[in-house]
Amino acid sequence: MVDEDKELPELKALYDELWSDGRTMIKDMNRSIYVYLFAGFITLVFSAIIIGTAISDWNKILSGSATSLTYFYAIMEIPGAVFYVAFGVFLIYWYSKLKNRYSRLIRLERTIKD
Repeated sequence: MVDEDKELPELKALYDELWSDGRTMIKDMNRSIYVYLFAGFITLVFSAIIIGTAISDWNKILSGSATSLTYFYAIMEIPGAVFYVAFGVFLIYWYSKLKNRYSRLIRLERTIKD
């Protein structure tokens, strides 16, 4: 009973803080969710660049004008590109998941007037 008496004022203070900053928190959360989309898109763009570089390096190897560093890059770029594509898709998946999960809150924030 004593612990509950101590927790109630702390919970009330927490709820009051959430109530007063609720709209700002929802805006911040929405912006944070968009970071997943932006990061996923940028990651996919960079993966396309890595794939292009890998193709260029493999063309050097097949033409016979490759150095040992070109072989190293060509071998490392393939798993790097696969990882980047997978990571970009994962980030966009999480964007979609979070956007759907908090869509009600985001709609509610748009309807609340200052």
